[in-house]
Amino acid sequence: MANYRLAHPLYLDVQMMVSFLAYLEGGVYVSSEETLQKEKMRDSASVQAGAVRLPSLGALLGLEASLSAEGGVHVGETAETKVARHHTAASLFNGLYSFLRTDGAITSLNTQEELETVSTGDFVELSGRYTGNPLEETLAVFSQFLAYMEDMAAGVEGAKAQRSSSRKSGNPQVRESVSAEGDGQWSNIVEEFQRFNTSIEMRILRKMKEELEASPIHDVVLETSAGVKAVLTVASDYYDSAVAERLSSGDFVVLGKVTRILQEGEVIDLSRRTVMGKMGEEGESFTSSMTSLPGFKLQSGEPVVRFPAVQVLPMAIFV
Repeated sequence: MANYRLAHPLYLDVQMMVSFLAYLEGGVYVSSEETLQKEKMRDSASVQAGAVRLPSLGALLGLEASLSAEGGVHVGETAETKVARHHTAASLFNGLYSFLRTDGAITSLNTQEELETVSTGDFVELSGRYTGNPLEETLAVFSQFLAYMEDMAAGVEGAKAQRSSSRKSGNPQVRESVSAEGDGQWSNIVEEFQRFNTSIEMRILRKMKEELEASPIHDVVLETSAGVKAVLTVASDYYDSAVAERLSSGDFVVLGKVTRILQEGEVIDLSRRTVMGKMGEEGESFTSSMTSLPGFKLQSGEPVVRFPAVQVLPMAIFV
């Protein structure tokens, strides 16, 4: 069985990783070049004197050979190539991760018992289900829902205008048909949406979404199978919508530094990157009742993380 473990990082704080590597290795080499030489002797009665190229594969690798022979004698064959090797961010991470594991520098943090043994600043590894940020997910889905409602409102208004025009028709049958149709089952919801769309609550929601998207740090959550939650403070430079989609509802491993350990009664509000999150209980009450728009219902957890939990500055989230 292979004695190595290959990790594929979906989120990687390259600056943190390179800093650690530079300290441990006295600098970081991201590329190297080496020259390979090969010589062998073979009997070749059929080779004619002169220069002969290697087959096409050798040409693809940058190899050239010079063959000289006289019938029935040994032939000398030499080949030389220069090979440039380049590290990727993922390959550098695998090297660092392997070293740290072998050196015993990583502390496992998956259970409440293990949580009681770690301290701020410890290098820890957790594995569990990525649950993201319920608040960010709620606002994103809410925004998508509003786009649907705007299209629906435009359709209802268009239908109303058409019916209004038909009521003025000189054909009695057309007027009677329009009167029987009514405004449709979505009219009431659309009217409530239009009122809500211009409300103070809607303005606050839009502002919260803008604040979260503009923040240089995002709070996302990973929960271990033993119920320990980790709030991961990921950097926006390495975390975008594509990374979030890849991480969505999967099981992953996190490697990072502990920055806070929650005690009983303490919480981390996932709306803390917004003005509402800095308002304390009033802001928490608002974010817990954001789904008041008729026809909108989202199954999502509350935007608060409670004990037992830890805050981690992640270097990598990988599988």
